Amino acid sequence: MESLTRQSPVRPDTVNSGRKQILLFSAGLDSFPAWHRLGKPPALYFDSGHYGRQQEIDTVRTLAFTHGMQLEISSELDLSARATRKGDLIPFRNVLFAMLASYRAEVIWCIGVKGDHTDDKSPEAFARMSTMLSEFAGHPIRVDSPFWDMTKTDVVAWYLAQGLPVQALLQTFSCATPGDRFEHCGRCPSCLRRWIALINNGLTGSFARDPWTWDRVSDYYVPAMADGRYPPERAAEFHRAMALVGA
Repeated sequence: MESLTRQSPVRPDTVNSGRKQILLFSAGLDSFPAWHRLGKPPALYFDSGHYGRQQEIDTVRTLAFTHGMQLEISSELDLSARATRKGDLIPFRNVLFAMLASYRAEVIWCIGVKGDHTDDKSPEAFARMSTMLSEFAGHPIRVDSPFWDMTKTDVVAWYLAQGLPVQALLQTFSCATPGDRFEHCGRCPSCLRRWIALINNGLTGSFARDPWTWDRVSDYYVPAMADGRYPPERAAEFHRAMALVGA
């Protein structure tokens, strides 16, 4: 069995093509470019019952239909009891997703980018998942992301450099607290990061309110960046985006 105790960033074209792959698809600004970068593998969306799920489901269905994506929408994992409030994040959900995806494939692409460091989304976390799943499965399972060496801004820049359709990218959905009309709220971390990645690539996203005017920007993000509590790459991209709007 291959060693999986330490997992370094992997280019998608170095993965053994004989191993079945699957992409955990979220409808977001990262996972749609990943589908292209990885050679359009089968995609899997888990309808876990979280707040805002309907907008994600509508988005993945639209993208799949428009672009010929082989997509499975699974309802086998109901985590609605774990996310009862608007904006709740479900702890360790990526671990659960990877476990169920391992029934389907040996290489599981779960999209993280440079600077991600949550308990269940980082190169180290994915390496631990890979080791655990490989031990239980009795054969190598790899949980990985093709974007560990790229920020969200870099991902959008890569997508645009391939000449891929801008409108399709803007159809993706990245909001933790969508409103009644399922629009991007402009008042959550997902919206803020989406706005930064888009504006730094000369694109204008649609938000109910301007993300850079969110109170948490001045109350948390700016002090965290000044104190070194925020990934430096993300801080640099934030300041670049703010300069573009004169903030």
